[in-house]
Amino acid sequence: IHTGDRCMIVNSHNDWDPLEEIIVGRADHSRIATDISARSFSYANFNKEDVEKLEGPYPQWVIDEANEDADGLADALSKMGVKVHRPKVIDWEQKSYDIGQGWKSKGWYSWCPRDLILPLGDMLIETPTPVRARYFETRLYEDIMYEAFEDGALWMSAPKPKLHDDMYTFEDIEDKPTLLNHEICFDAPNIVRVGKDLLYQVSNSGNMKGYQWLKRLVEPMGYKMHYSELYSFAHFDSTIVPLRPGLVLMNSSRVTPDNCPEMFKKWDKIWFDDCVVQGSKLAEQGYMPPCSPYIGMNLLSVDENTVVLDSAQEPLMRELDKYGINSVPVQFRHSMTLSGGIHCATLDLRRKGTLESYCD
Repeated sequence: IHTGDRCMIVNSHNDWDPLEEIIVGRADHSRIATDISARSFSYANFNKEDVEKLEGPYPQWVIDEANEDADGLADALSKMGVKVHRPKVIDWEQKSYDIGQGWKSKGWYSWCPRDLILPLGDMLIETPTPVRARYFETRLYEDIMYEAFEDGALWMSAPKPKLHDDMYTFEDIEDKPTLLNHEICFDAPNIVRVGKDLLYQVSNSGNMKGYQWLKRLVEPMGYKMHYSELYSFAHFDSTIVPLRPGLVLMNSSRVTPDNCPEMFKKWDKIWFDDCVVQGSKLAEQGYMPPCSPYIGMNLLSVDENTVVLDSAQEPLMRELDKYGINSVPVQFRHSMTLSGGIHCATLDLRRKGTLESYCD
């Protein structure tokens, strides 16, 4: 897409069109938040007292190793011809904010640009995260988003929620989301983008009001919203991973032929859950992992036949090879510790493709 002689930086309709431009996160100054909103998102199935002990910055060696891996990912993508952007560095331990709603918070990290910005076509939508520590996290990407804006992108933000304590519940956590429906809340990876069809997950990181807000925004633009309540925990990108038109990777521990979303009924499916458990290296020190081992399915497609994924995930590489998909392995040691795999730790800004319908 061009505006005059300038290339519009944002053009992204799905996760498989040829990748041209991307953000890769950083681990600098990453910390753990343990207030009620962070517990709802990351630690709903742990005791409050055990979680609260974790508050504070990650050990420097974790940050150093994670940054080494993120730099390696950025280098690998650059060598494949992808333009890579990196976020600003902010010391979250020195940044505390009070929005006048009865709570204060420090920030979280810059590891997962995927989480709070939803690219749809030439739009960038800042999503209304349910986590207090992430309230101002998109400031990390302001320079990149202003560049996109200057190149013609539409930049918008969903309404900011108040995130009072009554937004969260810890009853029946195995069957019901901990996030309630009092105000509009969702993270960007609650949405699976399949061209004109968007699948929204109601979970601990996105509620029905979030679905309704997004539906009213995008359906007049030609999109069709679908929603799912497959499981209560957070993001969708380790559960349903479209690889190319007509082929989707399904986490078989969560998705079955009986509960498979209707929009994928006619697609070929790779049923898989044999992730190599790269457990948190902090477990021996009393840290609880904020995500499941299925973070190993969290991969990034460079095009319909090429994915970048954690080098530990050899069973997944062998499975993808059966479908003619080449794997580019990179070291990614702290996915479970930082709650973000390779898809989480990136945000595609431009892919070479157009808005199409793949689910008719």
